[in-house]
Amino acid sequence: MRGAAVCVATLIAGGVPLDKSLKIIGGQSKNTTLKNHTLTLSSRIEEGFSFTEALKEFPSSFDQLFVSLISAGEISGELSGILEKIALHLEQRSKIQQEILGALIYPLVLIILALVIVGLLLIFVVPSVIEQFDTLNQELPLLTQWLIGLSGFIAGPAVWVFLFLLIVSFFSAQFFGIKESKKILDRILLRTPLLNNFLVNANLSRFSSSLSILRNSNVPVLQALSISVSTITNNELRNNIKEALTTVSEGDSIAKSLRKVHHIPPLVVQMIDSGEKSGELDEMLKKSSEYLDQEFQQSTKLAMNLLEPIVVVIMGSIVASIVVAVLLPLIQMNNISLIG
Repeated sequence: MRGAAVCVATLIAGGVPLDKSLKIIGGQSKNTTLKNHTLTLSSRIEEGFSFTEALKEFPSSFDQLFVSLISAGEISGELSGILEKIALHLEQRSKIQQEILGALIYPLVLIILALVIVGLLLIFVVPSVIEQFDTLNQELPLLTQWLIGLSGFIAGPAVWVFLFLLIVSFFSAQFFGIKESKKILDRILLRTPLLNNFLVNANLSRFSSSLSILRNSNVPVLQALSISVSTITNNELRNNIKEALTTVSEGDSIAKSLRKVHHIPPLVVQMIDSGEKSGELDEMLKKSSEYLDQEFQQSTKLAMNLLEPIVVVIMGSIVASIVVAVLLPLIQMNNISLIG
């Protein structure tokens, strides 16, 4: 999408009509979905539809932010400039997503491998070793008893318990509805320490960036706020901000309204307030988005750097506990034989 927006902007700036620009992009695209969309858009524009009207046929591919920006570009006659802004916005979002995904891959692989190894130990190795202690006419150490119980649970009813939980989760989602279930999950995540900082920073960055672009494109304030709020993915945070911003239509400033949402960092509210008073709201929104992005990336890198040694320590402790639990009866037997 980003590459297509850049190409269309370049062609339009070079004097190529919009319908022909889209047809050129569609003709050389190897992405089937992009190709079909661009060719359909080109046909609609040739039929007399505006670019904005044509985009509304594909709500799953072009969100409200994209459509509103294109509409502003058509009204102002600066469509190529708007497309360049959209491309830059998409590039920044994509870069952050790739950084997060790249940071998560190694810890996730490490966790999965560690869990598989521990599971195999408990299912296949531990039972065969523990069998050697069945002939002992004495009570096994507490740690060894726990290990035997855990091994028996994982090798036996654990699968059924897991399936039961899956079934309960499925029917709960059906009973409450997927949207309602997501609302409950979003509420829990927003109130979970540490995780809520990641969620708030990521969502507020998206909100600030969208609002900055819309205001810079001369989209009316109330419409820009409505569209920007819709980019927030967490239902609980979105509803809180949406409710707080209702007073803007009554004459309150954006900063004053956002102060009511305790999840929003005071520095971000202060930056928005400064932008409103100086008449440079779009610029301050852009800076607040960059600040939140930086905070989010630093927090993510710190968390990922901490996660790796934590996983190693935890899994090492689990394996060490298994070894100790197996060795304790042997030590006990050796002590009894020495006493005897």
